[in-house]
Amino acid sequence: MKGRMNIGSTSLILIFIVLCLATFGLLSLSSAKGDWNLAQKGAASARIYYQADSDGENFLKMADEKIKEAFSAPGEEGLENALEKTLGDYYRADSGTVETDIPMEYGQVLHIALQVTKEGKNLYEISEWKVFNQDEYEIDDSMPVWTGG
Repeated sequence: MKGRMNIGSTSLILIFIVLCLATFGLLSLSSAKGDWNLAQKGAASARIYYQADSDGENFLKMADEKIKEAFSAPGEEGLENALEKTLGDYYRADSGTVETDIPMEYGQVLHIALQVTKEGKNLYEISEWKVFNQDEYEIDDSMPVWTGG
């Protein structure tokens, strides 16, 4: 009986190591899938923003042409009326701004506001070019949470 071999403990250690490697492999795969989904969301968000920014640049070009048109021939009605006539609903006479909101996804809007200047080299200044949430954000605090008391 000198040649008796005990391979039970070695087999158990080897099975444990294989199970650990398989578990870590599955966790790595799950983490990679989550990273991939996050990267796709980031890419979609960037694409949506740059599409809205491109639309904003087109609006800026249109507004620039209309403001130049209003300044070149204000006529008898005056500059304010010429701006209202050429820009329509985009012009806010009370604040002297040209504004628009370009809708994006997920309740966001690109807000552009141009301040019309009456004198100087530039006919307008970009006063706002920002993305904001149009939908109101509400925190759900309806879940009862233990406060420690």
